[in-house]
Amino acid sequence: MRQKNHLNLGGGGCSEPRSSEGRTLYFNIRREPVSLINVRKRNAESGEEELASKLDHYKAKATRHIFLIRHSQYHVDGSQEKDRTLTPLGREQAELTGLRLASLGLKFNKIVHSSMTRAVETTDIISRHLPGICKVSTDLLREGAPIEPDPPVSHWKPEAVQYYEDGARIEAAFRNYIHRADARQEEDSYEIFICHANVIRYIVCRWAAAGWAGCGLK
Repeated sequence: MRQKNHLNLGGGGCSEPRSSEGRTLYFNIRREPVSLINVRKRNAESGEEELASKLDHYKAKATRHIFLIRHSQYHVDGSQEKDRTLTPLGREQAELTGLRLASLGLKFNKIVHSSMTRAVETTDIISRHLPGICKVSTDLLREGAPIEPDPPVSHWKPEAVQYYEDGARIEAAFRNYIHRADARQEEDSYEIFICHANVIRYIVCRWAAAGWAGCGLK
């Protein structure tokens, strides 16, 4: 079985976040409802009551349950990314993961997955055990080098420019996907994210640094 982490975050839907030309792409994990209100426009006579009412309007009513799953074992010797397909063991790992998820009896809302071949294949196998689930592919969750290791490691030394490119992209993935439920979401949601080791490491560490007190980890 591959690495799985489960974050409880306090929206659903099966689509990519809207562009910056629409409404806000994400709610930062530390953003409190009060930060969404222009407190300077409060009514002079009933300011406190008005503020409380607005705060209630922006508070999350539901919890997002996020399952982080690393892709299964794959052929690391593929000359191109498309050739790095799952091994027989990897396909078995994905089958077992799909069976396990199905056995939980949860109504999963969607699978968001990396667009890399090994993540796509893992998603396809897992989704067979979750009939009707929506699948969303995104480049934001592709593997990369989000930040330089400290202390350094001898077996992995990306060029410096890769940290800047991948770091910005994976941070964008965190901000787009790891957030409280939208205030309009009425029911808890269960969302699966299938991606890569470095992406999962970054998300978990970034989440722990940003808002550990407001979330649960199982």
